[in-house]
Amino acid sequence: YERKSTIITTNVPLSSWGAVLHSTATAEAILDRLVYHSHAIKIKGKSYRLASVNS
Repeated sequence: YERKSTIITTNVPLSSWGAVLHSTATAEAILDRLVYHSHAIKIKGKSYRLASVNS
């Protein structure tokens, strides 16, 4: 605990995790532990992955 860094990436907004996990209570518990002492970085812009598929 708190010894190493962990990076988690997702294209699902935190507000939608309850629907993805089929349980708002489970999502809240997971997010509570993940966001404690964390730095959330929201990346905006066009998707490079989608750009390469459309080329």
